[in-house]
Amino acid sequence: MVRVFQIQYIVTIAEKSISFKVEHQCPQCGAPVILGEDTLFFVCEFCRVRSCISQKGFSRYMFSPSEKTSSDAHIIYLPYWRFKGVRYTCTLKGVEHKFLDISCLAMGEPRKNIPISLGFRSQALPLKLVSAKTNGSFLRPSGYEQTLLNMNKKFTSDNKNVFQENIGETSSLIYSPFYIKNGHLLDGILNKPVGTIDENSFDLDRADTCRPEKETLFIPGLCPSCGWDLEGNLDSLVLVCRNCESLWSARGKQLARIKFGCARPVNDEDVLLPFWKISADISIIDLKSYSDLIKFGNLPQVPLPGSDKQSISFWAPAFKIRPKIFLRLITQLAILQPKDDFKKQLTKHTLHAVNFPSSEAIESIKVTLGALMKPATKYLPKLDEVKVTPKAIKLIYLPFESKSHDLYHPQLGVSINKNSLKLSENL
Repeated sequence: MVRVFQIQYIVTIAEKSISFKVEHQCPQCGAPVILGEDTLFFVCEFCRVRSCISQKGFSRYMFSPSEKTSSDAHIIYLPYWRFKGVRYTCTLKGVEHKFLDISCLAMGEPRKNIPISLGFRSQALPLKLVSAKTNGSFLRPSGYEQTLLNMNKKFTSDNKNVFQENIGETSSLIYSPFYIKNGHLLDGILNKPVGTIDENSFDLDRADTCRPEKETLFIPGLCPSCGWDLEGNLDSLVLVCRNCESLWSARGKQLARIKFGCARPVNDEDVLLPFWKISADISIIDLKSYSDLIKFGNLPQVPLPGSDKQSISFWAPAFKIRPKIFLRLITQLAILQPKDDFKKQLTKHTLHAVNFPSSEAIESIKVTLGALMKPATKYLPKLDEVKVTPKAIKLIYLPFESKSHDLYHPQLGVSINKNSLKLSENL
């Protein structure tokens, strides 16, 4: 069994990044290994064994009760869903974006005297992973989708001329300690009452409780095809085998092969940036060919012969990047429709890490439509009802020339600032 110790928050003021560290044991030698919140791949510094982390479901954390809490108090852990990501809002004036880090009580409708949110606690207090040895009663949370829907009511407009989509979101469940004493519900962290409460409403004999231990699986970081050591960054979703030129991603208890293509670099110093290429059916909006896209976006282009038969793909960075740059890239690449004889071969060039999942790339398609549509008054009211059905998705590496301050693709005319890529590692 993997032993888990305390999580600690690491706050870097200059970069305004917040993350917490988790101490595990190496599955091979048992040595302590301190990992970051987003770590998916690591090399044990003692035995040098490579391991990738596969997680069942979502992360489950808890706040510890105060040391001043009476030892005979029966702790009741109440569940809160935490959402962290970027919300893109499409309006008649364009697309806006906002970073959100919010939490909401996961007990259906709001309850009297129970805090509806964790406030800043999830960003300021140390957290622990829920363990099977943790004493207390854990109330079963309401579904994430329903809780998020209730959470969204605070931030969502009823205006039909506004469409919102959450991209790059990460969700986790946080349990906060409470206990009942003399008819009062007390906060287990501050040991202060939050209000009076009927003890029958927390009748643990009838309450829907659970044991929410987080299941973390460690998979050997070896290529399933040839046994070679896999390569990747700490937060890499996709691992690389240079020996048999294959890509792998953790799925459940094993590694699954990833379909990919690679455009040929021109220079030895070129950097290969990963993008998700998605073909999808779009309902309501007639968008089946590049000619349709020109009309949809009122693009300053004359449809060339055959453009009415040219299928279109949607593109999204497979790496973390600032929201403003992300929006620019998905729009530019949708218009440019990169074409190449993509080979299923890797070169010895630098491969940028894949740390943005394909599922989020699919969700970005509606944001792409919101950024391109003209006139907005015609399409925006329909955008919420549009259904995106992905047909195929593939990881594509595009070569970018390494300039002094930017990575530049000369054929596409697309550039990305190097510092933006570096700082985006903290997202």
